Amino acid sequence: MELKMPTVEQAYWGLRAMKTVALADGALDDTERHMLASVQTILGTNYVVENLAPVTPEELASALIDPQIRHQLTQGLIVISLIDGKANVRETEAVEQFARALQVDAPEVRDLRYLINGEMLRLRLDLARRFWLREKVKDIWQHERLKGLYKFVRGMLGRYEDAQLASRYQALAQYPPGSLGRSYWEYCRANGFPLPGEKGGAAEQVLFHDCAHVLSGYGTTPDEEVQVACFSAGFQRRDPWTFVFFVLLQFHVGIRLTPITAARTGFFDPVKAMIAIRRGAAMTVDLNNGWDYWPVMGEQVEELRRRYNILPAEAFLPGARPLAASPA
Repeated sequence: MELKMPTVEQAYWGLRAMKTVALADGALDDTERHMLASVQTILGTNYVVENLAPVTPEELASALIDPQIRHQLTQGLIVISLIDGKANVRETEAVEQFARALQVDAPEVRDLRYLINGEMLRLRLDLARRFWLREKVKDIWQHERLKGLYKFVRGMLGRYEDAQLASRYQALAQYPPGSLGRSYWEYCRANGFPLPGEKGGAAEQVLFHDCAHVLSGYGTTPDEEVQVACFSAGFQRRDPWTFVFFVLLQFHVGIRLTPITAARTGFFDPVKAMIAIRRGAAMTVDLNNGWDYWPVMGEQVEELRRRYNILPAEAFLPGARPLAASPA
């Protein structure tokens, strides 16, 4: 993900726009105040929220020229419109008006409208169309055709077993302690996740997600699933904001988008989410695009974190000492 930190002036305009969206339903509630405070925590600003005047879409468009800042702010407006745990017609309309004025054509704005209209099938189909699953299926079809798709679908449903494949992953238990392979094996066993090839095991094509857990250090509780998805959005080069919107709905608004995981509410922490996005964006590799984990399974996780420039969360708090990217 391309990610640009706004200037203090750009942050000022962005905060005014976020407050304007939050007030569209007539009130600024505690979760929205927390969101605004969280943004300031990350940006290192200290504007008094009560003193931030509303802004019109036209005024905002005149003040913010940078296309990347415009796009990032639009995503922030989407988040604050849902941070209270529910969609609101007036807030959605405000987001749409700002997006038009900023000339940002973000599919998540369209998805927000589907949500408001109760068009859940269209919402799910639109997300599925952009999600990483589509690219995985295209790649499998190109290289393995029907046989590969059969294995993938059964793996996604937890119904594919392959003793030879399972033995390859079971052998990771013998890898050196601290290595990616051993850590992945321990992660699966500790969480009760079958390995690929074992009964109920996931398809190999989604193993990058488990490796993201291991390399980022995020666990599997609902709030950590939000963080690892945001971390993944950061390192993604294709449709990254889809990840953020997905977990915002699945783990905060309480809309079930996948049959694998139950919907939850209230687990999107803005500060943790923004830090996770920045951690992923600082990486030198996209784990979901062209990365092969097998050649590095024997290497130490700490060494891979250094190589991929996976920095600790503390490095992204205001006042932290800047850390340069390590060579790939």
